[in-house]
Amino acid sequence: MGNVIQKTKNYFRRNGLKQTVFAVAQNLTLKIPKEYYYQPLSAEEIRYIKDNPPQTKERISILVPAYKTNPVYFRELLESVAGQYYPYWELLIADASGDDSLLSLVLEYRSQISQHSEIRYLVLEENLGISDNTNVALDAATGSYIGLLDHDDVLTPDALYWIAREIANSDPDLIYTDEDKTDESMKRFYEPHRKKKLNLDLIMSNNYICHFSVMKAELMKRLRFRKEYDGAQDYDILLRCIAQAENSEKVVHIPRILYHWRCHENSTASNTDAKMYAYESGLKAVEDFAKSRGYHVEVNHMNHLGFYRVTYLPDLFTNRPEVGVIGGPVYAFGKMNGGAMDKNGKVIYDGLPAGYSGYQHRADLCMSVSAVDIRNMIVRPDLEDLWEASVLPFLEKKDVDYQKCSLAFCEKVKAKGYKIVYDPQLRANGK
Repeated sequence: MGNVIQKTKNYFRRNGLKQTVFAVAQNLTLKIPKEYYYQPLSAEEIRYIKDNPPQTKERISILVPAYKTNPVYFRELLESVAGQYYPYWELLIADASGDDSLLSLVLEYRSQISQHSEIRYLVLEENLGISDNTNVALDAATGSYIGLLDHDDVLTPDALYWIAREIANSDPDLIYTDEDKTDESMKRFYEPHRKKKLNLDLIMSNNYICHFSVMKAELMKRLRFRKEYDGAQDYDILLRCIAQAENSEKVVHIPRILYHWRCHENSTASNTDAKMYAYESGLKAVEDFAKSRGYHVEVNHMNHLGFYRVTYLPDLFTNRPEVGVIGGPVYAFGKMNGGAMDKNGKVIYDGLPAGYSGYQHRADLCMSVSAVDIRNMIVRPDLEDLWEASVLPFLEKKDVDYQKCSLAFCEKVKAKGYKIVYDPQLRANGK
């Protein structure tokens, strides 16, 4: 409770009374999901995993930069890696604490792992910072794929199994999974993060990929972690990986919760003000990514830290020739009834009260979507003829099915090779 009060005070200090009232009201009324229980693997699931091994023996390296790590947390981390059903892995701990206090735990777990696995403990002579500390482990890694694990978090026992299956199936550049949060005692699990497939506009708004992410070793070793982005070094390298991936099909999402992010008073997971420098580094990473793609933008922090607003100069169409339509929200009686739509035409944030940001604050974020509402839409000049031919006849009818018309028009836009972008701040009709 104390942490919630402190977070509310911090939010009020940054954003003022009005926005704080909205945030508190949303937390009280729209907590999504209202109940969540992490379900350990069932006997049937374990049997399936053992009976269906991945068609690969590629080694996966896991990098852990450690600094004055709580031994209790570190033991749980080691146990989670040692308990993996996929045995072809190596764990590299780069410890910058200035001593070898974790060595006894490493030796204990070394005796418990299979002959195909390895735990390597690297004692650093000085603390080089999170990026350079991680680079020490990166240089020592021998796996063909490399994953990142924070020193106080844990993997589910099937994490590397599903990663290895994806490696065998599609040879991806980047793989990421869903995650949840856990308390200090690992007795309560909450806030499951069900992620989306690669979405360029969304990843520029927030590092929704985060944990657990695994990258091709050749690519990660070429990119490396950059010291000037300490605190958001993972976000920075993910953005640069996406920029260099052969195509979007090489970035794969596994829709399973395979990572538990531990929350305590010093972690950004529970206290976003604990490491303000990390959010400044994240903003710089987005700016650098946009610049690398030739976009002229201005990037600003949003009300919730770790979320960014990218404003295109002079406009999005000029910067992004692949975008054909931009659409925004539509409200009726104080609630959203139009805007971003899925492939079936369902309004994604239907019924969300005005001023609320929804699950993972996504209703406040720009993202690529299947369709947007014709009532709040800006069309690329090249597509104005298509708009006039496809939409205007619908608008002349008495009973307009906005949902059907919007979906049909956006399908025609996509058929021409364009993308659809949802911008929650767009007010094309002036409302």
